Amino acid sequence: MNYTISLLINQIAPDFLTTFERFQETHRIYAVDSNGELYQKDEHYIDEWDDAKKKQVIEILNYYIDRGGVVVAFRNGETLLGFAGLDGHLLGTEGQYLNLGFIHVSRPCRGQGIGKLLFERVCQAAIERGAKKLYIGANPAIDTYHFYEVMGCTLAEEIVPEVYEAEPLDLQLEYVLSSPETAS
Repeated sequence: MNYTISLLINQIAPDFLTTFERFQETHRIYAVDSNGELYQKDEHYIDEWDDAKKKQVIEILNYYIDRGGVVVAFRNGETLLGFAGLDGHLLGTEGQYLNLGFIHVSRPCRGQGIGKLLFERVCQAAIERGAKKLYIGANPAIDTYHFYEVMGCTLAEEIVPEVYEAEPLDLQLEYVLSSPETAS
């Protein structure tokens, strides 16, 4: 197998997501109550990307790149197995956040550690761009939250309005970045 992980800093092509299968069926989600506590509830929906949605995602990824962000791509040859999109514009009251707008693994490739590799590479890119934390508006599905929890993410200390307003049902999470010189 010919696996590669690459950092894309130039505009991505319109066919970037052609081989990517975004499908997630959700039955239970996490929500946050008025006291800021997580709880589970039943909620059923299917998130599947058609060609129009893929085109919209590519436009957003290119917008991130235009703002100094990056797209991390994990491929097997020409087949895209996973990707992450990091906006390059600092957010938060102290400019502490960069928004991790996307991190997805193609349906047939989940559970193989690809998400973890993407997350680690995005963290490196965020540190290189001066962020102290990642900000994540995460799909509230149980399995999605558990991925972020395993990565070390927590509920965000500060809500970033432009991310929250785009998807108000998402969980607002953050991840504290550590630079190599401060890691133990």
